[in-house]
Amino acid sequence: MFEWLDQLIDGLGLEGAWLTLLRYSLRTMLVAFLCFGLFFIAKRLFSAILYRIPAIRKSKLVNAAKRSRLIPRIIHLITPLIIRMTAAGFGKAEPWMIKAATVYTIIIIMLIVDSLLEIIDELYRMKDISKRRPIKGLLQVVEIVIFVVLGIVIIASWINEDPLVLLSGFGAFAAVLSFVFKDTLLGFIAGIQLTTDDLVRIGDWIEVPGHNIDGTVSDITLISVKINNFDNTTSTVPAYTLVTNTFKNWRKMSQTEGRRIKRAVHVDVNSVRFCSEEMLDEFSKIRFLDHYIRDKREAGRTPVKGDAPGGDTANALHLTNIGVFRKYLELYMENHPDIRKDMMILVRQLTYQNRGVPIEVYAFSAKTDWAEYEGVQADIFDHIYAIAPVFGITLFQEIGSGDLRSVRK
Repeated sequence: MFEWLDQLIDGLGLEGAWLTLLRYSLRTMLVAFLCFGLFFIAKRLFSAILYRIPAIRKSKLVNAAKRSRLIPRIIHLITPLIIRMTAAGFGKAEPWMIKAATVYTIIIIMLIVDSLLEIIDELYRMKDISKRRPIKGLLQVVEIVIFVVLGIVIIASWINEDPLVLLSGFGAFAAVLSFVFKDTLLGFIAGIQLTTDDLVRIGDWIEVPGHNIDGTVSDITLISVKINNFDNTTSTVPAYTLVTNTFKNWRKMSQTEGRRIKRAVHVDVNSVRFCSEEMLDEFSKIRFLDHYIRDKREAGRTPVKGDAPGGDTANALHLTNIGVFRKYLELYMENHPDIRKDMMILVRQLTYQNRGVPIEVYAFSAKTDWAEYEGVQADIFDHIYAIAPVFGITLFQEIGSGDLRSVRK
Protein backbone atom coordinates (compact mmCIF):
# COMPACT_ATOMS: atom_id res chain seq x y z
CA MET A 1 0.00 0.00 0.00
CA PHE A 2 2.88 2.31 0.72
CA GLU A 3 5.03 1.42 -2.36
CA TRP A 4 4.18 4.59 -4.27
CA LEU A 5 4.88 6.65 -1.16
CA ASP A 6 8.26 4.95 -0.67
CA GLN A 7 9.18 5.65 -4.32
CA LEU A 8 8.30 9.30 -3.83
CA ILE A 9 10.44 9.54 -0.69
CA ASP A 10 13.39 7.72 -2.25
CA GLY A 11 13.39 10.32 -5.03
CA LEU A 12 14.23 12.99 -2.47
CA GLY A 13 17.71 11.55 -1.92
CA LEU A 14 17.49 11.35 1.88
CA GLU A 15 19.38 8.72 3.85
CA GLY A 16 19.65 7.28 7.36
CA ALA A 17 17.47 8.39 10.26
CA TRP A 18 15.93 11.30 8.36
CA LEU A 19 14.68 8.94 5.66
CA THR A 20 13.15 6.57 8.25
CA LEU A 21 11.55 9.45 10.18
CA LEU A 22 10.04 10.95 7.04
CA ARG A 23 8.79 7.59 5.77
CA TYR A 24 6.93 6.66 8.98
CA SER A 25 5.68 10.20 9.53
CA LEU A 26 4.10 10.30 6.07
CA ARG A 27 2.66 6.81 6.52
CA THR A 28 1.12 7.88 9.83
CA MET A 29 -0.33 11.00 8.23
CA LEU A 30 -1.72 8.94 5.34
CA VAL A 31 -3.41 6.48 7.73
CA ALA A 32 -4.86 9.35 9.77
CA PHE A 33 -6.12 11.02 6.58
CA LEU A 34 -7.78 7.77 5.46
CA CYS A 35 -9.43 7.28 8.86
CA PHE A 36 -10.82 10.82 9.09
CA GLY A 37 -11.71 10.99 5.41
CA LEU A 38 -13.59 7.70 5.27
CA PHE A 39 -15.32 8.46 8.58
CA PHE A 40 -16.49 11.85 7.27
CA ILE A 41 -17.71 10.39 3.95
CA ALA A 42 -19.55 7.50 5.62
CA LYS A 43 -21.17 9.81 8.17
CA ARG A 44 -22.39 12.19 5.46
CA LEU A 45 -23.69 9.27 3.42
CA PHE A 46 -25.66 7.76 6.29
CA SER A 47 -26.99 11.20 7.27
CA ALA A 48 -28.27 11.75 3.74
CA ILE A 49 -30.01 8.37 3.71
CA LEU A 50 -31.40 8.21 7.24
CA TYR A 51 -32.14 11.80 8.19
CA ARG A 52 -33.25 13.44 4.94
CA ILE A 53 -35.69 10.90 3.52
CA PRO A 54 -39.08 11.78 5.12
CA ALA A 55 -40.32 8.18 5.42
CA ILE A 56 -37.17 7.15 7.30
CA ARG A 57 -36.74 10.39 9.22
CA LYS A 58 -40.14 9.99 10.94
CA SER A 59 -39.31 6.51 12.18
CA LYS A 60 -39.15 6.26 15.98
CA LEU A 61 -36.31 3.77 15.69
CA VAL A 62 -34.24 6.08 13.48
CA ASN A 63 -34.84 9.05 15.79
CA ALA A 64 -33.86 6.97 18.81
CA ALA A 65 -30.71 5.82 16.98
CA LYS A 66 -29.86 9.43 16.20
CA ARG A 67 -30.21 10.53 19.82
CA SER A 68 -28.11 7.59 21.03
CA ARG A 69 -25.35 8.33 18.41
CA LEU A 70 -25.48 4.73 17.22
CA ILE A 71 -24.55 5.43 13.57
CA PRO A 72 -21.40 7.53 14.30
CA ARG A 73 -20.21 4.86 16.72
CA ILE A 74 -20.67 2.10 14.14
CA ILE A 75 -18.81 4.20 11.55
CA HIS A 76 -15.92 4.49 14.01
CA LEU A 77 -15.19 0.80 13.32
CA ILE A 78 -13.56 2.01 10.08
CA THR A 79 -10.60 3.34 12.06
CA PRO A 80 -9.37 0.07 13.66
CA LEU A 81 -10.01 -1.72 10.34
CA ILE A 82 -7.70 0.68 8.49
CA ILE A 83 -5.09 0.42 11.25
CA ARG A 84 -5.08 -3.37 10.94
CA MET A 85 -4.80 -3.21 7.15
CA THR A 86 -1.84 -0.81 7.28
CA ALA A 87 -0.04 -2.17 10.38
CA ALA A 88 2.33 -4.31 8.28
CA GLY A 89 3.88 -1.14 6.85
CA PHE A 90 5.13 0.05 10.24
CA GLY A 91 7.76 -2.64 10.89
CA LYS A 92 8.38 -3.39 14.56
CA ALA A 93 5.39 -1.29 15.58
CA GLU A 94 3.01 -3.72 13.84
CA PRO A 95 2.18 -5.88 16.94
CA TRP A 96 1.47 -2.79 19.03
CA MET A 97 -0.70 -1.30 16.32
CA ILE A 98 -2.72 -4.52 16.08
CA LYS A 99 -3.17 -4.52 19.86
CA ALA A 100 -4.25 -0.87 19.76
CA ALA A 101 -6.69 -1.64 16.94
CA THR A 102 -8.12 -4.54 18.97
CA VAL A 103 -8.57 -2.38 22.06
CA TYR A 104 -10.09 0.37 19.91
CA THR A 105 -12.53 -2.12 18.37
CA ILE A 106 -13.64 -3.44 21.75
CA ILE A 107 -14.16 0.09 23.10
CA ILE A 108 -16.29 0.95 20.06
CA ILE A 109 -18.30 -2.25 20.60
CA MET A 110 -18.90 -1.18 24.21
CA LEU A 111 -20.18 2.20 23.00
CA ILE A 112 -22.40 0.49 20.41
CA VAL A 113 -23.86 -1.74 23.12
CA ASP A 114 -24.52 1.37 25.21
CA SER A 115 -26.36 2.97 22.29
CA LEU A 116 -28.40 -0.17 21.59
CA LEU A 117 -29.50 -0.44 25.22
CA GLU A 118 -30.37 3.25 25.21
CA ILE A 119 -32.52 2.73 22.10
CA ILE A 120 -34.28 -0.25 23.69
CA ASP A 121 -35.02 1.78 26.82
CA GLU A 122 -36.31 4.78 24.84
CA LEU A 123 -38.61 2.68 22.63
CA TYR A 124 -39.84 0.76 25.68
CA ARG A 125 -40.65 4.02 27.49
CA MET A 126 -43.07 4.88 24.69
CA LYS A 127 -45.29 1.97 25.75
CA ASP A 128 -47.77 2.14 28.62
CA ILE A 129 -46.30 -0.94 30.27
CA SER A 130 -43.05 0.99 30.89
CA LYS A 131 -44.69 2.82 33.80
CA ARG A 132 -45.66 -0.46 35.42
CA ARG A 133 -42.52 -2.41 34.53
CA PRO A 134 -39.51 -0.13 33.94
CA ILE A 135 -36.52 -2.01 32.53
CA LYS A 136 -33.86 0.65 32.92
CA GLY A 137 -32.36 -1.12 35.93
CA LEU A 138 -32.25 -4.47 34.13
CA LEU A 139 -30.63 -2.86 31.09
CA GLN A 140 -27.99 -1.36 33.36
CA VAL A 141 -27.30 -4.83 34.74
CA VAL A 142 -26.82 -6.15 31.19
CA GLU A 143 -24.57 -3.20 30.38
CA ILE A 144 -22.39 -3.74 33.44
CA VAL A 145 -21.97 -7.45 32.72
CA ILE A 146 -21.03 -6.79 29.07
CA PHE A 147 -18.63 -4.00 30.02
CA VAL A 148 -16.92 -6.17 32.64
CA VAL A 149 -16.47 -9.05 30.18
CA LEU A 150 -15.19 -6.78 27.40
CA GLY A 151 -12.91 -5.00 29.87
CA ILE A 152 -11.33 -8.35 30.75
CA VAL A 153 -10.94 -9.10 27.03
CA ILE A 154 -9.15 -5.75 26.56
CA ILE A 155 -6.69 -6.52 29.36
CA ALA A 156 -6.15 -10.06 28.08
CA SER A 157 -5.47 -8.91 24.52
CA TRP A 158 -3.00 -6.26 25.68
CA ILE A 159 -0.96 -8.65 27.86
CA ASN A 160 -1.31 -11.63 25.47
CA GLU A 161 -3.18 -13.70 28.02
CA ASP A 162 -6.16 -16.03 27.65
CA PRO A 163 -9.34 -14.17 28.76
CA LEU A 164 -10.59 -17.36 30.47
CA VAL A 165 -7.54 -17.31 32.75
CA LEU A 166 -8.35 -13.77 33.81
CA LEU A 167 -12.00 -14.67 34.31
CA SER A 168 -11.02 -17.53 36.62
CA GLY A 169 -9.08 -15.11 38.79
CA PHE A 170 -11.90 -12.62 38.73
CA GLY A 171 -13.74 -14.57 41.45
CA ALA A 172 -11.28 -13.58 44.17
CA PHE A 173 -11.28 -10.02 42.90
CA ALA A 174 -15.08 -9.97 42.99
CA ALA A 175 -15.00 -11.02 46.66
CA VAL A 176 -12.88 -7.97 47.46
CA LEU A 177 -15.16 -5.73 45.41
CA SER A 178 -18.24 -7.07 47.22
CA PHE A 179 -16.73 -5.95 50.53
CA VAL A 180 -15.58 -2.53 49.31
CA PHE A 181 -18.76 -1.75 47.38
CA LYS A 182 -21.21 -3.38 49.77
CA ASP A 183 -23.69 -0.47 49.74
CA THR A 184 -23.64 -0.28 45.96
CA LEU A 185 -24.34 -3.99 45.63
CA LEU A 186 -27.18 -3.78 48.15
CA GLY A 187 -28.64 -0.93 46.14
CA PHE A 188 -28.20 -2.97 43.00
CA ILE A 189 -30.19 -5.89 44.44
CA ALA A 190 -32.80 -3.53 45.90
CA GLY A 191 -33.25 -1.85 42.51
CA ILE A 192 -34.02 -5.21 40.92
CA GLN A 193 -36.44 -6.03 43.76
CA LEU A 194 -38.29 -2.73 43.34
CA THR A 195 -38.83 -3.48 39.66
CA THR A 196 -39.63 -7.19 39.79
CA ASP A 197 -41.97 -6.89 42.82
CA ASP A 198 -43.68 -3.84 41.29
CA LEU A 199 -43.19 -1.82 44.47
CA VAL A 200 -42.67 1.46 42.64
CA ARG A 201 -43.48 2.62 39.14
CA ILE A 202 -42.65 5.76 37.21
CA GLY A 203 -45.44 8.23 37.88
CA ASP A 204 -46.28 6.86 41.35
CA TRP A 205 -46.89 9.35 44.13
CA ILE A 206 -44.86 8.19 47.14
CA GLU A 207 -44.08 9.49 50.61
CA VAL A 208 -40.94 8.47 52.50
CA PRO A 209 -41.22 9.42 56.20
CA GLY A 210 -38.01 10.69 57.74
CA HIS A 211 -36.50 11.71 54.40
CA ASN A 212 -38.74 14.71 53.64
CA ILE A 213 -39.82 13.09 50.36
CA ASP A 214 -43.34 13.62 49.04
CA GLY A 215 -43.75 13.60 45.28
CA THR A 216 -43.92 11.72 42.00
CA VAL A 217 -41.38 9.13 40.85
CA SER A 218 -39.72 10.38 37.65
CA ASP A 219 -36.99 7.79 37.14
CA ILE A 220 -35.93 4.38 38.44
CA THR A 221 -32.32 3.36 37.87
CA LEU A 222 -30.24 0.42 38.94
CA ILE A 223 -29.42 1.75 42.41
CA SER A 224 -31.57 4.85 42.94
CA VAL A 225 -35.04 6.34 42.55
CA LYS A 226 -35.57 9.95 41.48
CA ILE A 227 -38.59 11.82 42.87
CA ASN A 228 -39.97 15.21 41.87
CA ASN A 229 -41.34 16.64 45.12
CA PHE A 230 -44.43 18.81 45.21
CA ASP A 231 -42.37 21.79 46.41
CA ASN A 232 -40.51 21.72 43.06
CA THR A 233 -37.40 20.11 44.52
CA THR A 234 -35.86 16.86 43.33
CA SER A 235 -34.81 14.03 45.62
CA THR A 236 -32.72 10.99 44.76
CA VAL A 237 -33.05 8.17 47.26
CA PRO A 238 -31.14 4.86 47.15
CA ALA A 239 -33.31 1.93 46.14
CA TYR A 240 -32.02 0.14 49.24
CA THR A 241 -33.74 2.77 51.41
CA LEU A 242 -37.15 2.07 49.89
CA VAL A 243 -36.76 -1.69 50.37
CA THR A 244 -35.55 -1.58 53.99
CA ASN A 245 -37.73 1.31 55.21
CA THR A 246 -41.43 2.05 55.18
CA PHE A 247 -42.81 4.25 52.43
CA LYS A 248 -46.34 5.09 51.29
CA ASN A 249 -47.40 4.55 47.68
CA TRP A 250 -50.60 6.32 46.55
CA ARG A 251 -50.89 4.33 43.29
CA LYS A 252 -54.00 2.36 44.28
CA MET A 253 -55.76 5.60 45.19
CA SER A 254 -55.20 6.84 41.63
CA GLN A 255 -56.19 3.53 40.07
CA THR A 256 -59.44 3.17 42.02
CA GLU A 257 -60.28 6.87 41.53
CA GLY A 258 -61.20 7.24 45.16
CA ARG A 259 -59.19 9.43 47.53
CA ARG A 260 -59.98 9.25 51.21
CA ILE A 261 -61.45 12.12 53.20
CA LYS A 262 -60.91 11.63 56.93
CA ARG A 263 -61.38 14.74 59.00
CA ALA A 264 -63.25 15.62 62.20
CA VAL A 265 -65.02 18.64 63.62
CA HIS A 266 -65.21 19.11 67.39
CA VAL A 267 -68.60 19.84 68.95
CA ASP A 268 -68.83 21.83 72.18
CA VAL A 269 -70.44 19.37 74.62
CA ASN A 270 -72.37 22.23 76.27
CA SER A 271 -74.39 22.65 73.07
CA VAL A 272 -75.62 19.03 73.04
CA ARG A 273 -79.30 18.64 74.07
CA PHE A 274 -82.45 16.61 73.47
CA CYS A 275 -84.57 17.75 70.55
CA SER A 276 -87.91 19.35 71.24
CA GLU A 277 -90.92 18.93 68.96
CA GLU A 278 -90.33 22.42 67.63
CA MET A 279 -86.72 21.57 66.82
CA LEU A 280 -87.82 18.40 65.00
CA ASP A 281 -90.35 20.41 63.02
CA GLU A 282 -87.57 22.73 61.91
CA PHE A 283 -85.16 19.87 61.16
CA SER A 284 -87.75 18.11 59.01
CA LYS A 285 -87.72 21.10 56.67
CA ILE A 286 -84.01 20.52 55.96
CA ARG A 287 -83.20 18.63 52.80
CA PHE A 288 -82.51 14.90 53.33
CA LEU A 289 -83.96 14.90 56.87
CA ASP A 290 -87.73 14.88 56.25
CA HIS A 291 -87.99 11.09 55.78
CA TYR A 292 -85.62 10.44 58.68
CA ILE A 293 -87.62 12.60 61.10
CA ARG A 294 -90.92 11.13 59.93
CA ASP A 295 -89.64 7.56 60.39
CA LYS A 296 -88.34 8.37 63.85
CA ARG A 297 -91.65 9.92 64.84
CA GLU A 298 -93.51 6.86 63.61
CA ALA A 299 -91.20 4.65 65.66
CA GLY A 300 -91.64 6.92 68.67
CA ARG A 301 -95.38 6.31 68.90
CA THR A 302 -94.59 2.95 70.48
CA PRO A 303 -93.84 3.44 74.21
CA VAL A 304 -90.19 3.04 75.05
CA LYS A 305 -89.22 1.67 78.46
CA GLY A 306 -86.88 3.95 80.35
CA ASP A 307 -87.84 7.18 78.62
CA ALA A 308 -85.92 10.27 79.56
CA PRO A 309 -87.50 12.74 82.02
CA GLY A 310 -90.25 14.82 80.50
CA GLY A 311 -92.09 12.03 78.73
CA ASP A 312 -92.53 13.90 75.44
CA THR A 313 -92.12 12.26 72.04
CA ALA A 314 -88.68 13.71 71.39
CA ASN A 315 -87.31 12.39 74.65
CA ALA A 316 -88.99 9.04 74.09
CA LEU A 317 -87.07 8.79 70.84
CA HIS A 318 -83.87 9.84 72.56
CA LEU A 319 -83.18 12.17 69.62
CA THR A 320 -80.47 14.72 70.27
CA ASN A 321 -79.35 17.59 68.12
CA ILE A 322 -75.89 16.05 67.75
CA GLY A 323 -77.44 12.75 66.66
CA VAL A 324 -79.64 14.43 64.05
CA PHE A 325 -76.66 16.51 62.95
CA ARG A 326 -74.59 13.36 62.52
CA LYS A 327 -77.38 11.71 60.49
CA TYR A 328 -77.67 14.80 58.32
CA LEU A 329 -73.96 14.70 57.55
CA GLU A 330 -74.23 11.04 56.59
CA LEU A 331 -77.14 11.72 54.19
CA TYR A 332 -75.39 14.79 52.84
CA MET A 333 -72.27 12.76 52.02
CA GLU A 334 -74.33 9.99 50.42
CA ASN A 335 -75.93 12.53 48.08
CA HIS A 336 -72.81 14.56 47.32
CA PRO A 337 -71.97 14.34 43.57
CA ASP A 338 -68.20 14.15 44.17
CA ILE A 339 -68.29 11.32 46.73
CA ARG A 340 -67.92 7.68 45.67
CA LYS A 341 -71.12 5.82 46.55
CA ASP A 342 -69.54 2.39 46.04
CA MET A 343 -66.96 3.04 48.76
CA MET A 344 -67.37 3.43 52.50
CA ILE A 345 -69.25 6.49 53.73
CA LEU A 346 -69.18 6.90 57.49
CA VAL A 347 -69.92 9.72 59.93
CA ARG A 348 -69.01 8.61 63.43
CA GLN A 349 -68.60 9.99 66.93
CA LEU A 350 -65.16 9.53 68.44
CA THR A 351 -64.12 9.44 72.09
CA TYR A 352 -64.82 12.64 74.01
CA GLN A 353 -61.76 14.84 74.47
CA ASN A 354 -61.01 18.05 76.31
CA ARG A 355 -61.53 19.81 72.97
CA GLY A 356 -65.14 18.63 72.61
CA VAL A 357 -66.89 15.68 70.97
CA PRO A 358 -65.18 14.74 67.67
CA ILE A 359 -67.54 14.01 64.75
CA GLU A 360 -65.46 12.40 62.02
CA VAL A 361 -66.36 12.31 58.34
CA TYR A 362 -64.94 9.29 56.52
CA ALA A 363 -65.56 8.97 52.77
CA PHE A 364 -63.82 8.80 49.40
CA SER A 365 -63.69 11.64 46.91
CA ALA A 366 -64.19 10.84 43.22
CA LYS A 367 -61.61 13.53 42.49
CA THR A 368 -58.08 12.24 43.05
CA ASP A 369 -56.17 15.18 41.58
CA TRP A 370 -54.64 17.10 44.47
CA ALA A 371 -56.19 20.49 43.67
CA GLU A 372 -59.63 19.06 42.85
CA TYR A 373 -59.57 16.81 45.91
CA GLU A 374 -58.74 19.70 48.23
CA GLY A 375 -61.55 21.70 46.63
CA VAL A 376 -64.10 18.94 47.27
CA GLN A 377 -62.93 18.49 50.86
CA ALA A 378 -63.01 22.23 51.53
CA ASP A 379 -66.54 22.57 50.10
CA ILE A 380 -67.79 19.76 52.33
CA PHE A 381 -66.38 21.24 55.52
CA ASP A 382 -67.41 24.77 54.57
CA HIS A 383 -70.94 23.41 54.49
CA ILE A 384 -70.51 21.59 57.80
CA TYR A 385 -69.25 24.74 59.55
CA ALA A 386 -72.14 26.76 58.16
CA ILE A 387 -74.93 24.23 58.86
CA ALA A 388 -73.89 23.33 62.43
CA PRO A 389 -75.63 26.35 64.10
CA VAL A 390 -78.91 25.35 62.41
CA PHE A 391 -78.90 22.25 64.64
CA GLY A 392 -78.02 24.29 67.71
CA ILE A 393 -74.50 22.88 67.53
CA THR A 394 -71.54 24.98 68.61
CA LEU A 395 -68.21 23.90 67.17
CA PHE A 396 -65.31 24.00 69.59
CA GLN A 397 -62.33 26.27 68.99
CA GLU A 398 -59.49 27.52 71.15
CA ILE A 399 -59.90 30.86 72.89
CA GLY A 400 -58.37 33.67 70.85
CA SER A 401 -57.50 37.29 71.55
CA GLY A 402 -60.85 38.42 70.12
CA ASP A 403 -62.71 36.23 72.62
CA LEU A 404 -60.72 37.69 75.50
CA ARG A 405 -61.51 41.24 74.37
CA SER A 406 -65.23 40.35 74.26
CA VAL A 407 -65.07 39.01 77.82
CA ARG A 408 -63.40 42.20 79.09
CA LYS A 409 -66.11 44.34 77.55
